[in-house]
Amino acid sequence: MQTFHNQLLKVISEMEEADPERNRDIDIANIISEITPEIVENLKKSLQKSTGQILRERRRLSAEFEERNIDRWREGFDLLETHLVICTEVGEEFNKSYRPEAVENNDLVFDIVVRHHARACHIAQEILNLLKSGFPDAAHARWRALHEVNCTAMFIAKHGRDCAERFYYHDVVDSFYGMREHKKYEDRLQEKGPSQAEIDDCKKEYDELIIRYGKPFSHLYGWAAHIFPHHQRVGFAAIEKNVGLDHMRPYYKWASQNIHASSKGMTNRLGLCEAQHDILLVGQSNSGMTDPAHATAISLYQLTTTLLCLNPTLDHIVMCKIAGEYEQAVGDAFLRISQSNS
Repeated sequence: MQTFHNQLLKVISEMEEADPERNRDIDIANIISEITPEIVENLKKSLQKSTGQILRERRRLSAEFEERNIDRWREGFDLLETHLVICTEVGEEFNKSYRPEAVENNDLVFDIVVRHHARACHIAQEILNLLKSGFPDAAHARWRALHEVNCTAMFIAKHGRDCAERFYYHDVVDSFYGMREHKKYEDRLQEKGPSQAEIDDCKKEYDELIIRYGKPFSHLYGWAAHIFPHHQRVGFAAIEKNVGLDHMRPYYKWASQNIHASSKGMTNRLGLCEAQHDILLVGQSNSGMTDPAHATAISLYQLTTTLLCLNPTLDHIVMCKIAGEYEQAVGDAFLRISQSNS
């Protein structure tokens, strides 16, 4: 990576040799500004000529890796995908069967839990594709989102309509803060923010909600503040504990390492769990699939059960049992594969 820099030094050296008296007058900054555009243009043209070949080779290697990765973890991937299909189709059928009644009764709990379940199925699909492509750390990071969706849906199902209503209207709070932030930085973003009239209209709604629900409603998890009257400020950990999933906090924090720029996240990579040497991972890996895969199966099973228990018929109880058995099978399969190759 010193090619151009070395050429620059050579040019300066030649100028000094040609005229030693002008040594102090050489304007290096000016030389750099003059030659850089030509270097950039020539290098870009060279890269453009070879782009097709570079991308074809890269894509070939990626496809070959993915084929080997799927072959190694096939049993686990197939079970996880089957589990995902079952949960998705169950959610679709539940929504289709009970949506008319929910609309008639203005059942906001039903609507919000169904929407969370749909979002969970979508995230689980993303996770599955990330795992197949060889990105276990990214899959683990997406499970963090799935866990939050799961806990939130369980919390709303547990606490009923008033909680669901507060969650629904909290969209105004998030919008108001987002609009102000965008307006503040619209010049630096070079993207025009909302008009002042739009912000004022949203502020009016915001003020009405604060009057209705109290000042704590203005916080990030303010929609849940009424459940925790002794908390100065409610966080996700309180919601997690309230629904009995606080034992997942170590895994949640572990997954957070793949989101935040922490020292731990820099060195502790799922994709390197089988590596024998210190490696800088910048691409795909066929290691570390077990934890994100099983965690995904668990969260999806829990949220599917939460959904079906809104109307606990015998059919729904049976489907919960089946989903539970698949969740366990997913964990067993991935663990067995990882141990057989360790």
